[in-house]
Amino acid sequence: MSPETPPPQDQSPEAPRPRGDPQFGVEAQASAERALARVSDPDQALRLLSHLHESGVGFAAYLALPDTDPASENVGDRFAENYLDAWEQFAELRRDVLESLGWLDAVNKVRTEQGIPADHLRWNHAAVDKQIFDTYDTVHLDGWWHLFYK
Repeated sequence: MSPETPPPQDQSPEAPRPRGDPQFGVEAQASAERALARVSDPDQALRLLSHLHESGVGFAAYLALPDTDPASENVGDRFAENYLDAWEQFAELRRDVLESLGWLDAVNKVRTEQGIPADHLRWNHAAVDKQIFDTYDTVHLDGWWHLFYK
C-alpha cells in the first residue's frame, strides 16, 4: 500500500452504541436521601421526589454534584438544561464526546486520504479524559457515568 492508494474502506458499518438503563441503586438512593435531608420544607421534598420519579438516576446523579441546591425551585429545570446522558463504560462516553466534536470523522478522513493504516494512530486517552473532566461535570453512580454541562 502506498500513500497514493488509500486503504480499503471498512465494509462493516459501526454498530450503534448499546443502550442500557441505569438502575436506581444504593448510591443513587444515598444521593437522594442526602438531598432530601438538606431541604426543610415538605413542598421542596415533594418537588425532589417528583423529579426523582420523573428523571430517575440521572436526577439522583445531579443531586450528587456539590453545587446543586436541592431546595432551589428550579432544580428540575437546571437538571434538564445540564444533563447530557449516562454511559455504563467510560470508553463509550469518551467515544461519544469525540464523535460529537467531529474528531473521529476528521481523523478517519485524514487517515483515509493519506493512506495511514488504522493501527498507526492512537488517541491519547489520558489527555482526552482530562479535557472531558475539565469541560463537564461527571458523576459515577452505581456503575454508570453521568455527564453534565458545567
